[in-house]
Amino acid sequence: MKRIIVLTILFTNLIFANSLKSNEFVRVTHSEPIYKEVRINKPIQECYEKEYRQKIYDDNYSSNNNSIGIDTIVGVTTGAILGNQIGKGNGNTAAKIVGGLIGGKIANELRSNSFNNYHYETRYETKCETKYEKVRTKRVITGYRNYFNYDGIRYSKVTKNPKKRIRVYKTIDF
Repeated sequence: MKRIIVLTILFTNLIFANSLKSNEFVRVTHSEPIYKEVRINKPIQECYEKEYRQKIYDDNYSSNNNSIGIDTIVGVTTGAILGNQIGKGNGNTAAKIVGGLIGGKIANELRSNSFNNYHYETRYETKCETKYEKVRTKRVITGYRNYFNYDGIRYSKVTKNPKKRIRVYKTIDF
């Protein structure tokens, strides 16, 4: 029951408040356009050549890592001489063999790394950027200020288009 009474009172207040709010149309005395300065730009494409170095792999290059060259023979000999300085008896023979194998492997790796299957070339690439050049400024209408009189007071309202009349809402507060 209390809910019904509270709802009735709220509904009555709402109706009474809307009756105190009135709206009417008033005539616009004149409208003035509102301008904004807009810069007009012209796009310009600027291109230039950019130099860069590129690694080129030779497809026809085939390295034969299994070949024995003079450098490998020198590596084996140097390894065997160094291995001869280590150990006595059978250990000396083993050190010569191991030293020769290590020397040969090192020499062979140095040779295979010194023959590169690539080279560098200087190449050029065209790069373009869009820049803008100011051509002119232009005045553009962004809206209209509409002037009107209401109760002896001059008002204005900004709208997108010029208006002949404006709706005015009047609210009475207590």
